[in-house]
Amino acid sequence: MVTDSPDEFTLFANALRTLKSNDVRPLDPDQGPAVVWKQVCDLKLQDQAIELNPDQIDSWKLERNTWQLVQMLYTERTSPLDLSTSKSLKNPYLPPLDVVNAFLPKSRDLLELSTIRDWLYTCPGPTHATEIRRGYWPYTKAALKHASQKNQPISQLSPQNKLVHELDPDAPLRPLREVPGQIGQNSRISDQMMSNNAQLGRLDQFDEEYDRAMLRTLYEYVRAGEIGLALDFCRQCDHPWRAASLSGGRLFQDPSLSEGDGYGSLAVDPFNDSESVNENSLEPSAPSYGKMNRAGCLNRKLWKSICLQISLNQSLSTYEQALYGALSGQISSVLPVCYSWEDHIWCYINSIFEIQVDRILESTQMGYYWSHGKLPTLKNKSRAQLEEADSVFQDDYDADPEDANLDKFSDGYNLGEESIKAAMNKAFDRVLRSENAALAESARNPFHVAQMWLAIDKINDLFTTFHNQLKSASEEFTTENLSHLIRFFAHLILFLKSIDQKVDNEASNAIIRSYVQVLEIEKKHDLIAFYVAELQQESGVETYAKYLISLGPSADRQTRQTALLRAMEHGLDLSRVACTAVTLTLKDINEAKLQPNRQHGLNWYNNELTDKQTELIRSLEWLTIDRVTYFDALVQANSLIRYFLASGHPNAARQVLVSLPPDLLGFVANEKDPDDGGRESKDVHGLMNGASTEILEFTQYQDFFHCLELHVEANEVLSHQPVKGCSATELQEYKDVFEGLCTQLHTSIVNLLKSEWLQDLKLDPNQMPRPDDGLLKRVSELERIRKIYIPELVFRLHGVLVDSSNFIVQNLRRTLDLAAVVADEGFKNYIEFLPDQHEIEESGSGNEGGAQKMKEYLKEIRLVTLLVLKVSHGTDPFKVRGIDNGR
Repeated sequence: MVTDSPDEFTLFANALRTLKSNDVRPLDPDQGPAVVWKQVCDLKLQDQAIELNPDQIDSWKLERNTWQLVQMLYTERTSPLDLSTSKSLKNPYLPPLDVVNAFLPKSRDLLELSTIRDWLYTCPGPTHATEIRRGYWPYTKAALKHASQKNQPISQLSPQNKLVHELDPDAPLRPLREVPGQIGQNSRISDQMMSNNAQLGRLDQFDEEYDRAMLRTLYEYVRAGEIGLALDFCRQCDHPWRAASLSGGRLFQDPSLSEGDGYGSLAVDPFNDSESVNENSLEPSAPSYGKMNRAGCLNRKLWKSICLQISLNQSLSTYEQALYGALSGQISSVLPVCYSWEDHIWCYINSIFEIQVDRILESTQMGYYWSHGKLPTLKNKSRAQLEEADSVFQDDYDADPEDANLDKFSDGYNLGEESIKAAMNKAFDRVLRSENAALAESARNPFHVAQMWLAIDKINDLFTTFHNQLKSASEEFTTENLSHLIRFFAHLILFLKSIDQKVDNEASNAIIRSYVQVLEIEKKHDLIAFYVAELQQESGVETYAKYLISLGPSADRQTRQTALLRAMEHGLDLSRVACTAVTLTLKDINEAKLQPNRQHGLNWYNNELTDKQTELIRSLEWLTIDRVTYFDALVQANSLIRYFLASGHPNAARQVLVSLPPDLLGFVANEKDPDDGGRESKDVHGLMNGASTEILEFTQYQDFFHCLELHVEANEVLSHQPVKGCSATELQEYKDVFEGLCTQLHTSIVNLLKSEWLQDLKLDPNQMPRPDDGLLKRVSELERIRKIYIPELVFRLHGVLVDSSNFIVQNLRRTLDLAAVVADEGFKNYIEFLPDQHEIEESGSGNEGGAQKMKEYLKEIRLVTLLVLKVSHGTDPFKVRGIDNGR
């Protein structure tokens, strides 16, 4: 089913256009490009008109999550740190929440760690909702009540799986009494009854199943960062004690101790639920004043220690261990319920974060009283001296022995003194090297790799790695997946550039060029110039020029003009783009070695063009779309004509000449600067050629093709001679037309031979300060052109004059005049009939093929001489001129 909605390529480009128009800030939380791109991913996942396979769904989800991470992380990274200080921050009575909130804005790494944890909250796995059921273990309660009413021993209710004897929360964890007893008896359990071999009581099957489901839901709430929903769920299920056990992680806050210090407004714990904790969760011995405004747990360290013990209790269900392990930052109890890469990373990040919070509370003077239950012991310093210290966070106190156990909650994941980034790097590496093959493979997913490098702030390593793997990536991914990745990385680069982040130029240019190729494949021609403009100037020009070339000779002129003008719309230099496109197209012919072609008399003037020749000729259109490149078009046209003529393809050379706009020469001539002797520009060989020289060369090619056209016309007339028996009038008309045409042909070719055709363009490379390959190639081409076409023109004119002598006798005289021009030492045209040094060296001892032209021409002259003798009827042959005069 086809949808009319814009595709992802257009939607991503539109977000960048909006950014470039200064209508939105790069990190705008509602309309920034990363936010918009995340929304595009959501649209793709929700679009019912598009059928996505599982791999495509995963890719779009991962990209969506990555854009969310980019938005969150760089919003934090580009925000200035709060480096302000306050004397109140040295207050040992500062509530723990204020202590952490004071430290957090001053640590970039800790802010990023908190942001990454918040991001992971938004990437949970599948959830398993449990219905809200009122009542506290209703089935177990009903069974015990029924036994009590009948005065029945509890052991008889379920002989195999004995029910608990009590209904307190710890009942399932205590061994059953071995002595007979009924409900309501308050007998004490002896130490013998608490032996390891004693059987534990169990809940009714329905209550047990519901508890397992409820604990899984509670864990999923905690995994998603929704501790408030978890507490509400507990209360609605008549498990308020469970809600109280989960809320002990809230940092204690007393606004009365923060008044005037600027922290009264930070009564929200950013690390847990923002909901106020019930007053009963506070320390019972706390003063009564301000009790309604106080929140959090005064004994958080004790609470975390208990959570740790619960998470290690093998008698509890897996999800109950994971629930309390996650709250305390423990790892080993949480990993068994982690199924995705995000789950595993969250487990480690959560542990690192909890350890950092504990370190803040344990290792600073601020709030020391609440974490240690006493004031810090100063070391050889008065309180006045301590208050004058510059550092906000003081370590000049005697360490508490318990501080050595600070990392005990990490379950062996000891951070020691390493940095947060190093700890995160270790966590990512541990997941990457997991023995779980599926997890390790997921960690190698390019989007997960990108998320990892983003998190540890090594984004250039990410781009370099992806750039290096682009060549082999085609073997590892399908074309669609590779296009998806290239699009993501290209836009990530452009986003980072928009917020002035440094990116590796080589890698970023290569990735954006790859994306341009993707756009070519997807036929998004209207977007290519937009992205090419994002490349560095040199790279951008070449990339867009290659795109223009890729349109091929099948694209009409209007299509080419539209594509080229887009370059100017997006800030690319139109002149440079057009010149580069032609240079790249002609690169092969400029580097190729021409094969010698010394034959003449071939009917190659009317041959059809090959596809390659058409491509080369049409490449000049890029330079004729705008007049600003007319001079470059003339330079390149001369170069291409030289190539075609030197390689024996005058038909293609003539097509170059007629393909140029008729106003080109006039425009170039008028644009010439008389002060500096003409415009200077480099041709494809790197030569500096003035406009006058280029115009002269082009006009000499025009003269040459004019001669060839006259010859073709003369042959056409010659092939339509009057039939025998025609009237004298018809014969005379034919002679008049043919004689005029022969005169034009003779005059044109003789004038060309006397004009030192192309010789005045051959600069002596030995006179150049630094002869280069381009100049040598040009000289070689001009010499070869004369070598081929001077004899060719002579033979063609000679043939027409001889063949027409039956009607125009004086043409025999013209053949002798032509021979005189060839032999004239002043013009040296005869040299072109002789083998050159290169041909002599190839033959070793003279070259029959190279000398054949002169031998053949002399043979033709001999035949003409004999014909003159025949026509003169034995008179002085040199009086053949008189034949003409007496006619």
